[in-house]
Amino acid sequence: MIVKTDIDTIEAYLTDASNLKGKSNKLIIPENKDELKTVIKELFNQNQNFVISAAGTGLTGGRVPKDDTIISIEKLNNILEINPEKKFVRVEPGVTLNQLEEAISLYNLFLPPNPTEKNSSLGGNVVNNSSGSRSFKYGSIRNYVEALEIILSNGETFNLNRGNNFADGNKLSLITDEKSQYNIEFDEITPPNTKHSGGYYLKYNMDAIDLFIGSEGTLGVISEIKLSVAIIPEKVLGLLVFFDDEYNLLEFTEKIREKSLITNKVNIDTNSDIAARLIEFFDEKSLDLIRNKYPQIPAESKGAIWIEQEYSENFENEILEKWFEIISKYSLLADSTWVATNEKEHNNFREFRHQIPLTVNEIISRNGMRKIGTDTAVPSYNFREYYFYVKEKLTELQIDYVVFGHIGDSHLHANIFPKNEAETKKALDFYEMIMLKAINLGGTVSAEHGIGKIKKNYLKMMIGDKGITSMKKIKNILDPKNLLGKGNLFD
Repeated sequence: MIVKTDIDTIEAYLTDASNLKGKSNKLIIPENKDELKTVIKELFNQNQNFVISAAGTGLTGGRVPKDDTIISIEKLNNILEINPEKKFVRVEPGVTLNQLEEAISLYNLFLPPNPTEKNSSLGGNVVNNSSGSRSFKYGSIRNYVEALEIILSNGETFNLNRGNNFADGNKLSLITDEKSQYNIEFDEITPPNTKHSGGYYLKYNMDAIDLFIGSEGTLGVISEIKLSVAIIPEKVLGLLVFFDDEYNLLEFTEKIREKSLITNKVNIDTNSDIAARLIEFFDEKSLDLIRNKYPQIPAESKGAIWIEQEYSENFENEILEKWFEIISKYSLLADSTWVATNEKEHNNFREFRHQIPLTVNEIISRNGMRKIGTDTAVPSYNFREYYFYVKEKLTELQIDYVVFGHIGDSHLHANIFPKNEAETKKALDFYEMIMLKAINLGGTVSAEHGIGKIKKNYLKMMIGDKGITSMKKIKNILDPKNLLGKGNLFD
């Protein structure tokens, strides 16, 4: 076990990608699961608050300490089992997405949800219920968590397997390996009718494992994860479609969203109809931001849509014809569409997608200000109203911005980069307006990044005092000393 108390070492663990800064005077790095359990027991006996630190890629301050002891899981990074026949993996929580993808690709397997940040840890992905570009087809990581080993703040351990323990209505009973029983009675929280990652999953007759997925490190410490994986598709088609008209871009998106949702339900790999697995959006300002690196972007483009579809090679020509037929109906720039059918071309698309947030972060760093970015989503039937409201308010700000994201899920990231404190205040006012608008349209304040310490006030706006009280009741049962992840989700 590694223990550090010098500020120079601890400094790197005091923040995450949100740039929220915390304070701590002790860092503990267990080198195996037994050490993790031992240190948690010791901190419990000492009544010492602690926070779990994963890869530090979070955007809501979840790992940022508030005078807590920091426990880093970076050394718990072993892939324990890859089972190609039954299509599952078992991993420790510090394994990164990059590490997992590289290992399972050797067995022709992949993790379908595709969380965006490849340096993130799987433990962090599970506690935040992360998703990514392919969530349009595959949903969030919740759908792929088959089992969890969880250490409570007192050092006792749950082993939960999906399908083995369900709530009886609103009553849930959990028994630790040490034979302690925890009886939980909860109020159901109805989630928004959209992609959502904010607060505890509380649903009548729920599977017990779902309580811990998305709990943001407030109920227990994940020490082992079992994930289902899938066979890599035979072929993937990528299209980057440019539009000369914003309204036509939205019409196109609605059309292919509807068609793809229907076709994906059939779930036939060799289907020759349109069936996108991701639908990503880049507004005109996003394209302008990187035109110097990609001069082949059409000058007339008012926005772009990136699409991927899985298919059998036998249907390649037929699928391409169908895509270009529908693209031509909605864009005069159809001939400028970029096409990817091999790994090199797909990597070029991913690099294009990555360049936009990378350039935004470079500008923010140069300005010396914090980035302000939304993570809201709304039901698809309210998306147009939401989209034009966001654009109207951004225009009024007169501050540099870009909008991009997962338009297939009606989930966009509006990124604002202020140059001074006055612009930062205006941007924060905009941020609150957008949160309230998303809530009023039946959406969420957090589609994929969680709540952490930064968005807890907005979570309360969304689920109300009753929802927060319901979550706190569960927290008090499983973490009665309130030692774990203080300040995440609620005060």
